[in-house]
Amino acid sequence: MRKIFSLLSILILLISTSLYAQQPKSKLKAALFSAVLPGAGEYYSKNKTSAIISLAAETVLWLGYFGYLEEAKWAENDYKKYVYAYSGCKVTNGSEEYYEHLQHYFSSDEWNNNVRIYARWRLGLDEEDSDYFGLEKWNIVDYENFLSDNQYIGNEAWDWGTRDIWYRYGELRREKNKFEILAKFTVGGMIINRVISMIKAVRTTHNYNKNILSRNNISFHLCFNPVRQKLTFALEKKF
Repeated sequence: MRKIFSLLSILILLISTSLYAQQPKSKLKAALFSAVLPGAGEYYSKNKTSAIISLAAETVLWLGYFGYLEEAKWAENDYKKYVYAYSGCKVTNGSEEYYEHLQHYFSSDEWNNNVRIYARWRLGLDEEDSDYFGLEKWNIVDYENFLSDNQYIGNEAWDWGTRDIWYRYGELRREKNKFEILAKFTVGGMIINRVISMIKAVRTTHNYNKNILSRNNISFHLCFNPVRQKLTFALEKKF
């Protein structure tokens, strides 16, 4: 009776162990988790140290991204105030194209002169030139409309006064562009961080599955010999 009780206890233990044995994890899931959030795939495969590192890197990159965007916004506000203070125009929040023209032309007269030259050229095109350039010849209405739409007059007119003031404006514009470029670099860093995290997640999942297979690779055999009226039990673990 005692032997039977011991045997039943062993069988119950083995069955419960097999039911609660750790199951292999999916490499695809691990990779997808890390693609969405770096570190999630490593955490899924029970590599918490690697998960913390990947997640910390992602946090730093996001903080850098928003920080650079905020710096770019401040730099933009600075050069807009500079324009209003030193260029002679009365525009406080113009278009990006307008501020770009302010950077490339010393005065609005210089820009307007180029506009008039182009308009007169389109007005004076003959048929041969039209065929060569693929442009239609303008009439006087087209000419006047182009000048009205593209010249800067009134509050939009500017004159930097000195080259030093003009060059300083260019430096402020480049400062904004620098922060925008750095923000783009952080986006590239996020992509790289995800790729690295996905690789580590797949690798750690592979190692995790390998380890649990070796731990769970236990089998038992129960045999009854009718001749000898003997019950035999064998427990086997493969390494």
